[in-house]
Amino acid sequence: MDLDDILTLAETNQPSPLELARARRVARAAQGQYDLSVADGYEIIVDADLVDPLTAVVDEATRVARAAQLAKLGTITWTTGEGKSGGFGCLTWSDEMAMIFGHAPGTLRLTPERLANLVHPADVETVRKVVRTAWDRRRPDEVTFRVIQPGGTVRHVHCHIEVLTTEGTPSGIIATGADATALELARQERRRLATRSEMLCADLAALDLVTGLPTRSYLTDEVDRARRTTGGALIVVATEPTTRLPDALTDENHDQLTAEVAQHLRTIVGDKVTCGLVGPGLWGVLLAPAEGHTEAPEILAARIVDTFRRHLFSVQHKTLRLYTWAGLVIFGSGVSASGFDLLIDGEHAARDARRSGVPTSVLSEPVATKDRIDKCRSQVRQSVSANRFALYAQPIVDLRLNEVTRHEILLRVRSDTGEAVAPWAFLDMAERVGEILTVDKWVIDHALELIGRGAQTSHYQVNISGKSLADPGLLTYVTEAIRRHGVKPECLTFEITETTLIENRNEALAFATGIREIGCHLALDDFGTGYGALAHLKYLPVDLVKIDGVFIVDLCRSPADQAVVSKLVELCHTLGIRVAAEYVQDEETLEFLKSSGVDFAQGYKTGRPEPITVNPEKAVRTIELELRLPPQHSAMG
Repeated sequence: MDLDDILTLAETNQPSPLELARARRVARAAQGQYDLSVADGYEIIVDADLVDPLTAVVDEATRVARAAQLAKLGTITWTTGEGKSGGFGCLTWSDEMAMIFGHAPGTLRLTPERLANLVHPADVETVRKVVRTAWDRRRPDEVTFRVIQPGGTVRHVHCHIEVLTTEGTPSGIIATGADATALELARQERRRLATRSEMLCADLAALDLVTGLPTRSYLTDEVDRARRTTGGALIVVATEPTTRLPDALTDENHDQLTAEVAQHLRTIVGDKVTCGLVGPGLWGVLLAPAEGHTEAPEILAARIVDTFRRHLFSVQHKTLRLYTWAGLVIFGSGVSASGFDLLIDGEHAARDARRSGVPTSVLSEPVATKDRIDKCRSQVRQSVSANRFALYAQPIVDLRLNEVTRHEILLRVRSDTGEAVAPWAFLDMAERVGEILTVDKWVIDHALELIGRGAQTSHYQVNISGKSLADPGLLTYVTEAIRRHGVKPECLTFEITETTLIENRNEALAFATGIREIGCHLALDDFGTGYGALAHLKYLPVDLVKIDGVFIVDLCRSPADQAVVSKLVELCHTLGIRVAAEYVQDEETLEFLKSSGVDFAQGYKTGRPEPITVNPEKAVRTIELELRLPPQHSAMG
């Protein structure tokens, strides 16, 4: 048999799959050698073109499959079943496609049901829809889907769908595909990064809303970072009106004055110096060597005090001067005192300057830990014993009824001039030195006294710091106060603030259970910001949560806040818990909260805090007492 006989035999007999595979390998090897020779610069002299002898007169499916094989792609071919048993025709896949699906070539006989089982259940209907559409419209399409390999590994496959025709009539479907896992994961990561970039918001908790300066917590962290690295100096500036502010001043007037003071401080120290809001009427200035300050801390502190005392501020079209003192603390790198400790030392130094009648009090080093703690505890206890507190009420709207049905009672601390200011700096100190229970008991006793003297026609909420729950005698104290003041237990809800400070889970659970047993309800404040807040919902019998104001203040302009609020509402309602939102400041926010299913709304839009008055003839339907405010407050309260 010569070469002509072999070629004649090849033309008259259909090659076997083994022969086809060998021919493909020979063709690829020849093509590879040809390409390599051309690349090396050899002149190829032949009397015939390089041709695959198996490409002569082949059907469309074979042509597509062969092109896929050369490109190292896989194919699945499904032809119609006219004249064949089984009804679904012929369903086959190439060796490459079998391996993409995780099967060794020749080990699995395909059927439509078996192929569908190999596709991820969530993608089966999508694949069927694309194939059906391509068949009905007689045009190509493509689809990406997941397959589940035998070991459970999930891979992404991208396929081009083509309709096969025989003499112009559709006769089958062929899918040409490749493992697209790497490409799909890269696409998903790009989409995730784009979404994260869109959703990422500025840290509103880092800046005071009124002044635009860093908040107390942010400044504390900056001081802590400086004492760990370079050391530096901290100036705490205390301001106080030289005359008592008129009672007619509104919250807006206070905010305008606070913003003017902040702007004046920024003008004095410059934009490159870190300064922030420390407390009502208290301002902090951090000087670190790394920032390249040329002015000595003592000179800058004296200049701030002198400039403030000479400046005329404006409020309600009237001029106003401020008494000003400063406390300066110099600290080296690596001191044991924390950023909070140094801040407290600066505050005490400013108060010492006021008592001594000098502009500035300078500490060459941080105060000893014991002396600092003793001073803080003494300050808290003196405030409690002297009743230097006041209770204000702020209305809360029931969004289902569009009616004020609750009031939150806000704690205010009286300054040395007798003005009631926001308590957040005072409470921060009380919590850190372990004296918050003393404040809690004052509020519980006086709040229940007010409730007992008023008309108990609805519901009242009293808040307790999470740190106080560690005291095993708290439940007894609350129960006795309820009895002593004649308050109906079923009219009370106790709201736990600062859930991150819960020190003893067992005591917290015992208090919550005991409160429920005597007929009261339970609520959580500042929800969404504390560590473990979701865990509290699992074991504490909570009836209400209040979404932290940091998610509400910019709600209508922040897709991230909208997503958080919507999901928190959905979660709480699923658990049978009602939801309140604080810091509602405009109608647009109020409408969004209604559409999201929030139950209660509170903020300047629904009403500002007012001093509490007890009128037996007029029932207050609900009172809510809270010990901790969110960090966005003005320095004047």
